[in-house]
Amino acid sequence: MRALPLLAAAALSVAVLAHAPDARADTGHVGLVGGAMTLEEDGRTEWRPHLRTEIGFRLWGPFELGGFVQLGTLGLPAEMPSFGGGVLVQLRPDRSFFGFVPHAEVSGSRATLPTSQGRVDAWGLSVGGGLGYELGAGVVIEARLHHQWYFDLPEDGRLGVDGWTVTGGVTYRLP
Repeated sequence: MRALPLLAAAALSVAVLAHAPDARADTGHVGLVGGAMTLEEDGRTEWRPHLRTEIGFRLWGPFELGGFVQLGTLGLPAEMPSFGGGVLVQLRPDRSFFGFVPHAEVSGSRATLPTSQGRVDAWGLSVGGGLGYELGAGVVIEARLHHQWYFDLPEDGRLGVDGWTVTGGVTYRLP
């Protein structure tokens, strides 16, 4: 009968250790990703080059709060550069799962969109995520997919109200 409380204490200890953060738990991350964004223009889906740099700081558990600056262009090489930036909240676990590190994100931004008629300012809301592979020493190579909705667009109906970004890049987990 005395073994039952001892077994329960041992099981509880194993459970706590299994869910404790790694010794290398990070305090945030910095990242640089690049790829393409889509923009509906006059009923056609247009692909635009996209670059984003970000920083996030650990709030509580796996949640991070941060900000980003992005650059979209009409084409390459940097034709009609259009800048934006915003805030992000990410769910980014401390542990990698077989070397893979997932993340989910919600962000809000103010962006300038490059269109064939010129630059257009808009507010944005984005939801997405990604999957990375940790190379070691806090370096993670990531692929991301985000969907965004645009607000405060001109009322001429030339631009669609949503789009996608498909990016890849590198993230460094801050110790």
